[in-house]
Parts: sequence; structure tokens; C-alpha cells
Amino acid sequence: MPKLSALITCFNNEDTIGKCVKSLSFADEIIVLDSFSADKTIEILKQLPCTIHQQKFKGFWQQKQDGINLCANDWVILLDSDEYLTSKAQQTIVQWKMTEPKFSAYKLPRREWVFWQWSHQFVHQNKFTRLFDKRACYVSHDLVHESIKSKGKVSPLNATIMHYGETSIAVKLEKINHYAQLAAEQKFQKGKKVGKLKLTLYPIWYFFRQYFIRRQIFNGKAGFINAKLNTRYAYLKYAKLYDLLNKTSK
Repeated sequence: MPKLSALITCFNNEDTIGKCVKSLSFADEIIVLDSFSADKTIEILKQLPCTIHQQKFKGFWQQKQDGINLCANDWVILLDSDEYLTSKAQQTIVQWKMTEPKFSAYKLPRREWVFWQWSHQFVHQNKFTRLFDKRACYVSHDLVHESIKSKGKVSPLNATIMHYGETSIAVKLEKINHYAQLAAEQKFQKGKKVGKLKLTLYPIWYFFRQYFIRRQIFNGKAGFINAKLNTRYAYLKYAKLYDLLNKTSK
């Protein structure tokens, strides 16, 4: 029966941090790595059964890796502070803890909050490696959309994460510009190229994939807006890459 550490990385999440921590009560320890929140996050955390650490934000992947290094146990479950586990997911992981793990890591599905509603059950849910043996895993060194990589076998686990990632269109727009810049810089560092044809056709394909293949259509008006904004992100990251390439070629 593995002992389990829960890790939360956070910054200014007073509205969601309490629910996040409480959904991890089954863990043998709860570690919170905070980037010096300026709201009531720390005040709330001090009233909850968790260990608080603080450090200056070093980038998405480094922050998570530093947090993993703080965990006392080999097995870690990782959440962002705007996420929480459903009661059914908690029960699933409690049952998992009572067995000997057969895999090095487990992928959990995530259901998204889309502006003013939870995503419809028919909409495609991305799966993320969030339950893992840190001896066999590491955080990818991506500037944005970092992920847990496993050196061993990975299995799906039906334990849903609920994500308050985009609580408004304004929040979404802020993320789009910031993440698109990081994604462009990462592609530039890796020597990726982009031409006018991709800038023209890729956004069209991306919207079709978002709205129909990933079934955002079931989210109604919120789904249409979200698909359009995700397409804007897809376009911007390549437009910004095109900009970087042209600036350095002069």
C-alpha cells in the first residue's frame, strides 16, 4: 500500500484553494508550494491540514519539479490550485491506495469550467498524468503546457479532475496572449519554422477539430466562443513565431 503525497502549486487562488486542499484529504501529506500570493490564499491555507512552502515563481515546469522534490513520499498526486477531485475520484484513489501499483504513472481525465458552466459530458476530456511515482517520472522542460513524463508504463485512471481554468472571457484572453508568447519562444528555441500557408490554413483546421471532433458544439454558445478563442491561441503562437523568425533574419 503506497504512501501518497499531494502537491499543489498556487498563486492568488483564494476562491479555489480551499476546495482543492479538501479534495486531497486522503493523502498522507499535502504540500502547497505558493509563489507569494498577495490575496487571502495563505490565510486560508493556514486553516487547512497542509504544509506551506513559498518560493519565487521560477517558471511552470521548474515550480512543479521543485514542489515534487519537497514531497516526502515516492508517490505523488499533483493538482493546480484551480482544480479539485470529485468525490467519486477521491474514492477511486483511496481504492487505488489499497493495492500495489502496477504502473509508474496514471492519467486522469479533466473536466473544464467554460466561462459560466461546466463542460458537457459529451465534450472530449483531455487526460493528464497526475498520479505518479516520482522515482520514474519528471516534469517536461516546456515553457508552457508542461507535463509529467514517465520512464515506465502509464495507465488511465477514472478519477476526474474538475478545473476552474477559465472563469471568464477576460481571463481566457489574458492567458491566450501570455501562453502564445511562451509557446512561440519554445518553438523558436527548438528551431521550428512556420510559413504563410500554415498561418492561413492551420486556424481553420484547428477550429474544426475543437468544435466538431473534440465536440465543443455540445457546450452551446460557451463552446462556440471557447473554440473560437482556442483557435485564436493556435493562430497567435504561430504568428508570434513568424515574428521572431523575421526579426532574427534581419
